[in-house]
Amino acid sequence: MMMKKKEVAPKVKAGTSKESAAARKAIFVEAYIANGGNATEAAKTAGYSRKTAGVQGCQLLKDLKVSSAITERSKEIANKYELTSDLVVKTIVQELTFDPSRLYQAGGQLKDITELDEDTRMALTAVEFEQLGSQDAPVFVRKFKWAAKQGAREHAMKHLGMFEKDNEQRNAVDILLQHLAKGAAVGNV
Repeated sequence: MMMKKKEVAPKVKAGTSKESAAARKAIFVEAYIANGGNATEAAKTAGYSRKTAGVQGCQLLKDLKVSSAITERSKEIANKYELTSDLVVKTIVQELTFDPSRLYQAGGQLKDITELDEDTRMALTAVEFEQLGSQDAPVFVRKFKWAAKQGAREHAMKHLGMFEKDNEQRNAVDILLQHLAKGAAVGNV
């Protein structure tokens, strides 16, 4: 009696099928956009090993289909929320030019939130109302928080290319210092 050998399908490592790889790439794209462009964290979110996430993230960014998907998805999101460079620059200017005195009327009373101009409202990050004291003698506290000007200043400087100019100046100074150091080493200073 001859026994037939059972045909065994080749073993596929879990999570390595074409469908699984495509799903991971799709998750990577969404995670990359959601986290602000951190490829390592996006790779971890997509299920890649913590040990290899940095390398995997870098490789995924080099994948033409993935990079195209990131570009297309970013455009979709920008269009959906009407996100334009003009709007981004406008919010930077609103934060940078915010003046707390615009929160008050001429007599020193706080304005109602509906009385504030758009630029002032957009520069605010939080408005809190709190009641202190007793029911008989309540004290109402309003707290306004606005964006830190340092962050807006840095964004504006990046937009205007001011860091690039600063870096060029530093490079020129570094080159000069290196040249002087070489001359001192040779004795030509």
